[in-house]
Amino acid sequence: MGKSHSQKMENEAKSVVGKNWAGGKLTREKLLGNLGRIADFAASKGFQHINQIGTKFVDQFFDHLHAAGRSESTVTGYATAMRTLAHSIGKDNIVPRGNAPLGGSRAGQRLRPGTPNIEKMLEVRQALYEKTEWLGVACDLRAAFGLRAKESMLTKTTFVDVKGRNLLQIEGTKGGRHRSIVVDNVEKGAAVATLKEHLLATGHRSLIPEAMTLLQAYNFQKNTLHRLGATKENCANSHLWRHAYAQALSAQGVNRAEIARDLGHGRVEVISHYVKR
Repeated sequence: MGKSHSQKMENEAKSVVGKNWAGGKLTREKLLGNLGRIADFAASKGFQHINQIGTKFVDQFFDHLHAAGRSESTVTGYATAMRTLAHSIGKDNIVPRGNAPLGGSRAGQRLRPGTPNIEKMLEVRQALYEKTEWLGVACDLRAAFGLRAKESMLTKTTFVDVKGRNLLQIEGTKGGRHRSIVVDNVEKGAAVATLKEHLLATGHRSLIPEAMTLLQAYNFQKNTLHRLGATKENCANSHLWRHAYAQALSAQGVNRAEIARDLGHGRVEVISHYVKR
């Protein structure tokens, strides 16, 4: 099968799934990417239409992922896409409900709090500011508030609540669930001040440069971080700022429910991914 047939299958998969699913823009982009790779694999196996896939195809696809050395977390992402596709073509039963039968899991990772290499992370922070200011400001927001990468690019608003507390409104959250974090220490105050100064100087509505879309800015940030050494191997990837933030709160005696709320998690047990018991 040629490239044109693979494209046809990909278009079919995306069309049948549609665009009315829950989740933020980057989540949808990831799902669409996974659907595309599933459709391409179906084309390579000789399928003429995406609704022809069945249990045997699902087994072959996940065997292919394991043979390629994909991580359990990556497999889980593909499992979500496969279930979405199967449901859309009326074949829910061709995909197991759980991730374990497919070799996918995120549970193991969530029980392994990272050990941030703060020295390396600060080195990367300095390099980000030298590269372009908005990347450095985003890094400071991740460090001071434990934000996710997307949140650090979109968050911009502070307000004073009825108790007189200054809060940062966290935007771009998973599932669109905004949350607020009190600006209650020097690091948070400095990060917010730098953010406001940057937005005032550039006239932008967020840290994302006007010439970039959200996805372009997200990928630019991700690729720049990797080139500068912000990797898992160096214990310095950007997500470890969330680990460092949570661990600092835990060391101060903050309870796990409050830490979970600050990080934007609805389940307290997820904090085991960030903080040892």
